Amino acid sequence: MQGPRMGARIVAQDGDYVLSVWHETVLTVFRGACSLQHALIISKTCKAVLAESRGDVTYLGVIERSSPAPTETVRRELATWSRDVVTKMRVAAIVAEGGGFKNALVRGVGVALTVLVPHQVPFKITSTVEEGVALVAPFLPSNAGGAAELSLAIAEIRARTAKR
Repeated sequence: MQGPRMGARIVAQDGDYVLSVWHETVLTVFRGACSLQHALIISKTCKAVLAESRGDVTYLGVIERSSPAPTETVRRELATWSRDVVTKMRVAAIVAEGGGFKNALVRGVGVALTVLVPHQVPFKITSTVEEGVALVAPFLPSNAGGAAELSLAIAEIRARTAKR
């Protein structure tokens, strides 16, 4: 049974990204570069959701075509987040929009992160939001409304950030 509709709660936002929480899912949308501060706030938010949740915690990140690859410093922090935080989640999906080279670049960073802790990091990298949502959907709370509501939450976040 579906409960009342719940929009995503925005935790942090600037011109490059938005970080929000929807049920037990941490959502990010990157339009610009991921900074060290962004990575630290994402990690802190994921830890807080893990500490407060009684169910499966998931992560879904969307990296838009306009977002460049992270710097070496940021990649190191993301590796720490991957090792120390993501391994406690049920699944983490990264959507690399833009196809071709962009998708290959994001997949390369994702593979590098998972090599650090083989078989422990439940990272999946996809090309579309629909694929990312499908990976996360089986682990959503029963009252969340499923994949359709998660897709709506992401669309709302993107609409809000587009107005900025």
